[in-house]
Amino acid sequence: MSFPHHSSHDSDNDCCNCCEMIEERLKYAENSYTRKSNRKMNRLPRYYILPAFILKSNTGFIDSHCHLDFLFNRMKFVGTYADYRIKHKATFPNNYRGCIAVFCKPSTFSKVPIWQKHLDQENVWGAFGCHPHHATAYNDCIEESLKIALTYPKVRALGEIGLDYSSRNKCPKEIQHRVLRRQLKIAFETRFRVVIHCRDANKDCIDILRELLPKDYVFHLHCFTDSWYWAQKWLKTFPNVFIGITNLVTYNSAKLTHEVAKKIPLNHLLLETDAPYFVPRKISKRIRWSHPGMAIHVAAQIASLRNITVEEVLYWTHKNTIIMYEL
Repeated sequence: MSFPHHSSHDSDNDCCNCCEMIEERLKYAENSYTRKSNRKMNRLPRYYILPAFILKSNTGFIDSHCHLDFLFNRMKFVGTYADYRIKHKATFPNNYRGCIAVFCKPSTFSKVPIWQKHLDQENVWGAFGCHPHHATAYNDCIEESLKIALTYPKVRALGEIGLDYSSRNKCPKEIQHRVLRRQLKIAFETRFRVVIHCRDANKDCIDILRELLPKDYVFHLHCFTDSWYWAQKWLKTFPNVFIGITNLVTYNSAKLTHEVAKKIPLNHLLLETDAPYFVPRKISKRIRWSHPGMAIHVAAQIASLRNITVEEVLYWTHKNTIIMYEL
């Protein structure tokens, strides 16, 4: 099993480094498993995508985190999101209801046409924030552009913001801390929900959030790939946190994600694709990029792991997304 290769792109290369690193680690693990086929391992429960794909759900699902600007850039797609959905209609399930488009590259904040064309689409809502990979670019001018972007009617959160101590992020920790604090202060002052990116930095991230936000603050801990131990720490420290699971859960080697997906209380779970990254394992290798409709794979795999129905997963995650993003 191999992961799709993500080539560099001027507009989002820095932002995707941590995603690519995670994929490379899992790719190595998947290949190691293939080479050692006689090795006994607990196999990931199989999920069946067709029943989930055609399910006529009462609630459906909303992809709680995607990057439409990156997706369009990588596919060199010209047009609206409605055009994209029409062109790729066969790959969107019946129960798809919308998405949260996240804009995390600071230079994009002031380029209104880039993001407005997405947010003007039906059932697309937005979030803006400086990704920790871009913390060195954050300044007073960027902050002013961020504040202006946050006033757009369909913007629902500030993010993704946070800390990233992975080897691919060369931004010094002290700068990341300063930029995170500045943005959290904006969120608190404006009462915006936040989307947190935390990679290999759980303790520091928790400490800074405890310092600047009330214990009952509502936020989305995005693309969680750490252990159940740390998931419990987050849940205990912030009882209103929602934890996002991506299509990494569909891969045999993502053991930590499987445990979290099985144990997390359903009223704290969100489905996300982080599109264009993390193509589901069952998707053809010809498909290089994921899109918001593919969050149904996350739901189907979690249902299989927990031995519950896909409908139950969709019910809770849709409800949680509505609460988190005040839709």
